[in-house]
Amino acid sequence: MLQQLVQLVKEINQIEYETNLLLTEEFSSLLDDKITDKQAVFLNFLHQKGALQTYELSKLMGTSASAISQLVNRLEKDGYIKRTVNLKDRREVLIELDERGHSYFHKQEEIELAIIDKYYSKLEMDDLIHLKDIFSKFKKIVVQEQNK
Repeated sequence: MLQQLVQLVKEINQIEYETNLLLTEEFSSLLDDKITDKQAVFLNFLHQKGALQTYELSKLMGTSASAISQLVNRLEKDGYIKRTVNLKDRREVLIELDERGHSYFHKQEEIELAIIDKYYSKLEMDDLIHLKDIFSKFKKIVVQEQNK
């Protein structure tokens, strides 16, 4: 039974990996390949949560303030983020998306909509709901196990 489970999960992971690889290859011309995975995660926190202070980003990323400082310097230099003074407390410096950062997420949205239109739209709505339910159940299991 365990061997079957291991084999099935490996097959699922391989299918997911190959599918993501195919999609990445197809849409690579629209992707910003100057962004590293760590930078993408950093930008995503700003996109999701809005302007944040360096220490907040450090906690979210699970890394040191000096590592965040290096990320901030690089992304600011490249025009993805900007530093602004908090008008409520002038001692605080907030990090937020700049024009290129907003453009990055606009491209991500375009790619996601293109994938939905070209591929997901070919699946039955019931299949998509089932897929979402399965991923939701799996996420719930992961969260529960990590909180033990």
